[in-house]
Amino acid sequence: MSATNNHRGMTLVEILTVIGIIVVLLAILLPGLGTVNRTGQQVASESNLRQIFMLMTDYSTDNREFIVPSSFDYRQASYPGKMRKNSPVGIEPLVGPSNGGNFPLGDFENVGSWADILWTYTDLSANGILIPFEANSNPNGYNYRYDAPDRVVFESDLGFKNILRSTVPMKKTAGGTEATPFGDGARSSEVGHPGYFAANDWFRISGPDSEWYSRPQIRFPARSVYMVDSLAGETISPNTEGWGDPGAGYQTQVDFRYIGDTSLFLTLDGGIKAETAFVDLEEIEDRGYLIHGLDARPEDHDHPDP
Repeated sequence: MSATNNHRGMTLVEILTVIGIIVVLLAILLPGLGTVNRTGQQVASESNLRQIFMLMTDYSTDNREFIVPSSFDYRQASYPGKMRKNSPVGIEPLVGPSNGGNFPLGDFENVGSWADILWTYTDLSANGILIPFEANSNPNGYNYRYDAPDRVVFESDLGFKNILRSTVPMKKTAGGTEATPFGDGARSSEVGHPGYFAANDWFRISGPDSEWYSRPQIRFPARSVYMVDSLAGETISPNTEGWGDPGAGYQTQVDFRYIGDTSLFLTLDGGIKAETAFVDLEEIEDRGYLIHGLDARPEDHDHPDP
């Protein structure tokens, strides 16, 4: 007797069944992979904020416990500070007061943000970052050794890594003239650039009567917000113009860019927490945060000091 082996191929129904199973599995798996990726990005951003806080702590330790100013404008000061420096000498920064249109030419050394202070003070780039000029006035380019990397750097290299920025690209911006504090908000062309971390501008130093805040002055460091994810720039105003109030006609400059549409808050005790969207300042304070500063300004509401 001879055995007969019957061989047959898969039917169309069986093939379609297998394809259907694969499609279902992919539909289940891919969102999970996206979640893992976004979670990884958030963890990386939190790591950047921790490093920023460590640099802030080092600065305070070396400077009589003063907190790093969120922004500075020393033009009217008796002894103007120059944490933001031109390099080479005599060359205007590619992004700055004169470029933003809000300041006269030549004042760029006296105006800047916390990022410029930390970048220069801690020498994060000993050799600098060379960006060629389009003009022929300086063929060797502008060197970002004493000026924190800005829009021009990321336009030149989107893959550039910098702990002073978020790891998640911005999907939208404020669509302004320039990132704060040099303009009224990041340009539309900055979509796709790493997101900004914005310091709460109650800590700004501006004018001859400005007060430097020290850590012992902060009564509730775990509640006092210093930094937040932003789509506008490196600073955020401590009022409805910065944090938003749709009912009053102000859209928030806070960027909810992580999983679950959350934004990272860095408080002055070094705490980092992801917060979901809010409606106005009152809701933020209901969550236990303090936004307004020690020097209550006319545009601020009546809130307790931090």
